[in-house]
Amino acid sequence: MSMRDRDQTELKIGLALGSGAARGWSHIGIIHGLAEMGIEPDIISGSSIGALVGAAYAADKLDLLEAWTRSLNWKEIIRFLDPALLGGGLIQGEKLTDFVNHYVKDLGFEGLKRELGVVATDLETGREIWFRKGPVMEAVRASIAERQGRLKAEAVSPR
Repeated sequence: MSMRDRDQTELKIGLALGSGAARGWSHIGIIHGLAEMGIEPDIISGSSIGALVGAAYAADKLDLLEAWTRSLNWKEIIRFLDPALLGGGLIQGEKLTDFVNHYVKDLGFEGLKRELGVVATDLETGREIWFRKGPVMEAVRASIAERQGRLKAEAVSPR
């Protein structure tokens, strides 16, 4: 049965948001484009910057995130990056997630307007870790952080 033939009540739409800052910011435009077509995902998942954008969207704060990102100049963007070259990663993301946390606050996954899944990597095993419970921003931090992810992932692991 094709998607056109299915009953609309049966359809579930998921949106996967990837990593990489430039791609992550473009996710904002994609989400707006889907909304203009009347498409609203049932669940959003994201990794790294995609987790951050997904969290803002799931918390109904995407417009605030977009306005903030549009207001930044290059010097301000660099200010939000945490050099972590000695620790093995390029960016830890603490400054960026701390800023966004101001808007998302201490929301748990259960308090979001939309369903969200955040993906991080266990640096010891290389396995993915999915977060669907607990504090949203702790999961986002674990997903963004290159070196700190293992410890943070263990602290908020849904297992």
